[in-house]
Amino acid sequence: TVVLLYNDKRTNVQTDGKSNAQTVSLPAVWFTVIATFSMWPLLLKDGLSVMYVAGMGLYLTIVYILFKKHLSNKAVLLFILSVFGCVVLHLLEVFVKPPERYPHIYPTLNSLYSAGHFALFFCYFNYRQIAD
Repeated sequence: TVVLLYNDKRTNVQTDGKSNAQTVSLPAVWFTVIATFSMWPLLLKDGLSVMYVAGMGLYLTIVYILFKKHLSNKAVLLFILSVFGCVVLHLLEVFVKPPERYPHIYPTLNSLYSAGHFALFFCYFNYRQIAD
């Protein structure tokens, strides 16, 4: 996915200072990360947690290599904060036992966090279609 998105010319993150440089579509990469995160409860239920962690680790490493020159960009900082939120929710699920009253609190938090992102992505991508 990263390789295919590397050729998107309509983004705000450029790989080098040249005017005709290839660019990386951060919003599309961000969407794939959140989409995969939203599937976490299902992957956990199916016993695919190790593959999820390995795949996301590899994917985020590749994304970091592509974006490491642009860490001052506001969009990249928002992306990092978003991924940090995903990591915090994962760590809470692993280390903090859910209350007896709310046994499904972590899948619910995952869904709410993902749905908030999806609503923002919906607005952003529609805006990009209209503005471009």
